[in-house]
Amino acid sequence: MRQGVLLVVAVLALLPVRVWGADSLPAPNDLTHLSLEELMNVEVTSVSKKKQKLSGSAAAIFVITQDDIRRSGVTSIPEALRMVPGLHVARLDNNKWAISARGFNSRFSNKMLVLLDGRNVYNSFFAGTIWETTDTLLEDIERIEVIRGPGGTLWGVNAVNGVINIITKHTQRTQGGLVSGLGGSEEAIVGARYGGKVGDDLSYRLFVKSLHESTEFNQAGAHDDGRILRGGFRSDWDIDAHNTLMTEGGLYSGDVGQRVRLPTLTAPAFARSVDEDVEMRGGHILLKWDRRISEGSDLSFQFFYDRFYRKETVVEMTIDTVDFELQHRVALPLNQDVVWGIGYRQWFDDFRTSFTIAPAPRSKSFRVLNGFIQDEIRLFDDEATLTVGSKISHNDFTGFEVQPSGRVLWQPVPQHAWWLAASRAVRLPSRAADNGAIVQPPNPPALTVPVRLMGNRRLGPESLIAFEAGYRLTPISELSIDVIAFYNLYDNLIDSKRIALSPLPTFQFSNNKEARTHGVEVASNLQILESWQIRGAYTYLNIDVETERGAFGFPDRDEQGSPHHQASLRSLLSLPHNVELDSWLRFVDGLPSLSVPGYWELDVRLGWRPWESLELSIAGLNLLDTHHPEMVPSFLQTQANEVQRSIYGKMVWNF
Repeated sequence: MRQGVLLVVAVLALLPVRVWGADSLPAPNDLTHLSLEELMNVEVTSVSKKKQKLSGSAAAIFVITQDDIRRSGVTSIPEALRMVPGLHVARLDNNKWAISARGFNSRFSNKMLVLLDGRNVYNSFFAGTIWETTDTLLEDIERIEVIRGPGGTLWGVNAVNGVINIITKHTQRTQGGLVSGLGGSEEAIVGARYGGKVGDDLSYRLFVKSLHESTEFNQAGAHDDGRILRGGFRSDWDIDAHNTLMTEGGLYSGDVGQRVRLPTLTAPAFARSVDEDVEMRGGHILLKWDRRISEGSDLSFQFFYDRFYRKETVVEMTIDTVDFELQHRVALPLNQDVVWGIGYRQWFDDFRTSFTIAPAPRSKSFRVLNGFIQDEIRLFDDEATLTVGSKISHNDFTGFEVQPSGRVLWQPVPQHAWWLAASRAVRLPSRAADNGAIVQPPNPPALTVPVRLMGNRRLGPESLIAFEAGYRLTPISELSIDVIAFYNLYDNLIDSKRIALSPLPTFQFSNNKEARTHGVEVASNLQILESWQIRGAYTYLNIDVETERGAFGFPDRDEQGSPHHQASLRSLLSLPHNVELDSWLRFVDGLPSLSVPGYWELDVRLGWRPWESLELSIAGLNLLDTHHPEMVPSFLQTQANEVQRSIYGKMVWNF
């Protein structure tokens, strides 16, 4: 009965009823009230490391705005990423996520590169993103730019299947105070921020955020609650007419629960389950200097330091990262715009080894040095653009790597744009795969004893050759459509091969897998009324993997571990008296090799601004069932729990 009522609410949100009146006012900075032409002119920076219009980008890029985040009702960055066509977002438990573009999804998603205000959050040991610690105050996010497809030419190694660039607001836009509070059946979040100025040229903000998550559903009980406290700052200083300095930093500390299955040498089970609270803490500092040399030339320098600490039963680690990047853009004759730069990144790690995970040596330092150049050439009175470039890097794992790309954009009229791209990208081996030992618990029925995975110092890089084609059109002023097709060829993918049977079955990491993927991604935006938008998305993905027998003798999870079909339909409706009614219907196909069924879900949000400075909202998430699974772990065998229906209320007060 309750599901029926909720479905009626969702249908009402999708009905074409004229509701815009003289007494209904758009919320401040509400991008849903921009025209589609204005939305396509939103500037992005992730494609070419310079500002350019979204409509003129020769890449599969999708932008999530602050207003998208606010009106979707999401409470975390991973949930917001569900809007992106071509991106598979799955929750393993209440604090762990698997997020990847165009296949090969897993908890750490080693082929996706994630940045937060230009700071690369790639973890060198897990070879991916730790989403438990990648967070900020949602109200401070300006936009999230997501590129599906390789970005190695500009962003370097590990940007194979895509780049997620989370960009926070300039401090001039966050002056004064803000307090937000969220409470519901699954979590409680309290945030506060204050922004001010020192003189006319220096602005800043400080923020603090407390997150408390409850447990998700599992028939055997769950232990995945979490408590994380974080705080941070950002300052923007206009030194003079040509120079600016941005400084940003933050600290976090907390613990998240998990139930982990550990290997033992005790018969008959050879495994035991442990409930534990994983201790996490860390911090970073980032500085970025920008200098405008002339109308067609600018220079930037960025430095950051990051410390990551994590302690759990299987591993205790500290990873320190330093990163430098210098970039120069210059306009040249014959309609050329060149961006070039150099970068240096170094990790310092230290581990407490265990029976389960034992990197060798215990402490290590390794480096990546790179340089890139990209030339954008405007042709035929700016109707066409040719972009060519390459990144050359050297790393301590595989030596020299070259990642070239070429892109062509043709936009004869503003309403139509066609583009083609060919790129190469590589992923480096992880610290564990390079030289370490991992003991996995048995996985019945195929295996009844623990299995040892050994590192391989001779591993080569995983490589991708990608071909993409896109078409953006605005057939009428109220409708825009973005269609992308891709074909990817993967080589030297890292799996494993058996090297011994006793005393434990032993496998070694090896470049013994190849894959081909192809698919189509569609995004559309329909402005039905001035007060009502409908946003749709659809993704088709097919993966064909060729591999030797895998580490555990199971069918390759990569081939059927990503959904073939995904679909999304969002309705954003502004009612009289500053009331908003928003709904979001999603479909995700099943994952046969992981025994995860497909599912439909519905989110509904009702918001109200009684005053310009106060917003109240109530939202229901995952309303179509009481709980459902989305993903199971592969590397570390933590318990996968099911996502539950949740309801919450939220208040945001600006002063």
